[in-house]
Amino acid sequence: MIVLGLVFAIVLIVALHGLGALYIADTFTRSKRRRVQGTPADLGLRYEEIQFLTADRLTLRGWFLESPGARATVVLVHDLEGTRASPEHGLLRLQRDYVRRGYNVFAFDLRGHGESGGRRDCLGSCERQDVQAAVAYVRRRTGSLPIVLHGFGLGASLAITAVASRGGPEVAGIIADSPIASMRTYLKEAHRHIPPHVFMLACRFARRFFGADVDALKPIAVVEGVRVPILFVHCQGDPRVPLAHTHNLTAASLDPRNEVWTVPDILDHCGAYPAAPQDYVRQSLGFIDRVVPARLLAAQAV
Repeated sequence: MIVLGLVFAIVLIVALHGLGALYIADTFTRSKRRRVQGTPADLGLRYEEIQFLTADRLTLRGWFLESPGARATVVLVHDLEGTRASPEHGLLRLQRDYVRRGYNVFAFDLRGHGESGGRRDCLGSCERQDVQAAVAYVRRRTGSLPIVLHGFGLGASLAITAVASRGGPEVAGIIADSPIASMRTYLKEAHRHIPPHVFMLACRFARRFFGADVDALKPIAVVEGVRVPILFVHCQGDPRVPLAHTHNLTAASLDPRNEVWTVPDILDHCGAYPAAPQDYVRQSLGFIDRVVPARLLAAQAV
């Protein structure tokens, strides 16, 4: 009886851990969809609603803001749980700033976010296709006009990974605001209370049952393959994605053209633009000024 009782207790513990891991996997991958709050029209801007398809036939939605005589197009990629108009990151105002300074803007919702299709987060394993599809749309629309990717948090990591991948989109540069060095590291840091063995099981369940590979988004492993300059932006007191993520990515890149702007005294994630919009725009436009002319000269020389 004692042996049977021990066996029953062990089986029960294993079952509970398994159910707990499955619940955590579901939590990791369940889309936290939020409504798109506002449109560029709220700031007096004209825009065009856009629908486009990814390589796996998912419909994404966004909008295109045209600036007459634009010298480049900025593609904005929002953060996890965000939208193309995320108010906490000031995305609508940033779009206005870019358009007023002579840049087209294409902002869209990643799958499972905002008004785009999809019911699950893939933890980066599918979302890279969203970035590639967005750049492909802009390329078809604007021809040879240079493209700059500007991503926030998850979006910054997706931009790096998409450009580094074989056959990835051709862009002039990347602005990576508060990027995640690896999704596995980010989830571990965000869920320190989960026992390691349960966390590992949850990651396996996420891949097995929900098609979300926690190891698919790992910019630190591929950033060296990015052949265009990157401007890294990170708040020194970021509570969600520590500054170490950007430092590690910069060290792994080995590209002397990359720049790092560390913003002191801001205790927020992706909080640099809301806290210091003028400095943020100056840093971003200065970077674009440096990377776009080089691309244009290279194109003319061919």
